[in-house]
Amino acid sequence: MIILKFPIMKPGDKAICINDNNLYEIPVRSICKGLIYTISEVFKCKCGNVYVRLAEVNKVFNMWCPKCNTFEDCPMYFHIERFRLLEEAENQLEVIGKQEVYQDYK
Repeated sequence: MIILKFPIMKPGDKAICINDNNLYEIPVRSICKGLIYTISEVFKCKCGNVYVRLAEVNKVFNMWCPKCNTFEDCPMYFHIERFRLLEEAENQLEVIGKQEVYQDYK
């Protein structure tokens, strides 16, 4: 079993997109690698995948969860692995490094 460790994200946090490609190396709609976004929601799908919604992306789309193979018309969401938290320190933004603590999102 592989356990992925993510920094703890919560609404209001700033995060940078580190991956805007899908399985076919085609950019995912509405997000761009290197841009900073505000997390508006963090949630877990019924299959266990963890997703985020972004304050800057207000589109309703037919979203697909690959693990449970379900489609749903809803506000767009993105897999949490596509983002890394930013920390504001002395007027600079720094990417938070790997954390050894995994928090199970509700």
